[in-house]
Amino acid sequence: MRSLNGRRSRRPPSRAQQHNDQQLLALHQLIAEKLLAQPDLALPLLEKLELRYQSGLIKHWGYIRWYSMLTQLDQPELFRHALLEDSESMRRLRRKTLLTGILTEDERQQVLSSEISG
Repeated sequence: MRSLNGRRSRRPPSRAQQHNDQQLLALHQLIAEKLLAQPDLALPLLEKLELRYQSGLIKHWGYIRWYSMLTQLDQPELFRHALLEDSESMRRLRRKTLLTGILTEDERQQVLSSEISG
């Protein structure tokens, strides 16, 4: 179904998708803090981003968005705001995150278990 502006209208997210998005947001909050504390972790991410883009695995808008975020680590509030933005486009980017390998499995599990109990 198309809306008046010609774009496809989206169905509201299911409860499962909303829960998944909440978990991803919680994980990305910890990732943000870790990247801000250890900005040297960004260089391999920029290389991974470039490789994904050159391989056609990421669209141009996603490439620009990730690149601009990763180059804002010297501005913590801008970086946090961009990464944790509550918009459909950022939820989509977090679902296919570039930021894998930043958290240890223990950190990941701690966030997910606190998300469940909280």
